[in-house]
Amino acid sequence: MKVLSNSVVFNMYRMTVDDNQRSTFNEVGKRNMVTSLAIENGTLAMYNTRDNQGDNLIFELYQDDAAYQKHLQSAQYHDFKEVATTAVTKSEATSLVPQFLAEQDVSLNATTDNNMWVNIVRFTVKDGQGYAFGQILADYLKEAMKTETEILACYIAQVKDDPNHWITFQVFQNDGTFNNYVNSDSFHRVQAQLAPLIEERKMEQLDGQVLINQGHY
Repeated sequence: MKVLSNSVVFNMYRMTVDDNQRSTFNEVGKRNMVTSLAIENGTLAMYNTRDNQGDNLIFELYQDDAAYQKHLQSAQYHDFKEVATTAVTKSEATSLVPQFLAEQDVSLNATTDNNMWVNIVRFTVKDGQGYAFGQILADYLKEAMKTETEILACYIAQVKDDPNHWITFQVFQNDGTFNNYVNSDSFHRVQAQLAPLIEERKMEQLDGQVLINQGHY
């Protein structure tokens, strides 16, 4: 495991998809993601998930802006964009500033129904507490991933246009791994450390439909 540099482009999208076109959207979207991970060295990770409202939350990681621009010119992305033009009825893009991005040393390749636990946690951090918050959380997650290899990916980022808002995106092997994680003494200790630094914390479980990364980060 290693931590990615701050040159990494980290994007999150929320898309509302027309139910009549969802099957096509999912099929073409999966092909875009799988092909991109296979042939674009600078495309590091892509995740297509659904939230409790039925919207798609999509997360993408690129080595740098050059890799991101290369992906935008690819044939598979243009195929996806063409489908999304009519299938997506509402779209919201969020640029994220990566603070800690880590994966296990084996690539993740889940493209069919799976039992993995995926979640996003949204934090509102108090003014002036961002640095301390990020350091405490990153140090904890780094150690957690070393001792528990079934924690497959952990990303921490700030919202670029609203730096008091942070997110973590995490993928666990299954719900048992997640339950062990949140019930551990170390998790409770770090939550107590973070509590004075934050105004709000909201966790949402996601349905991981396509979960793929290069690994080793």
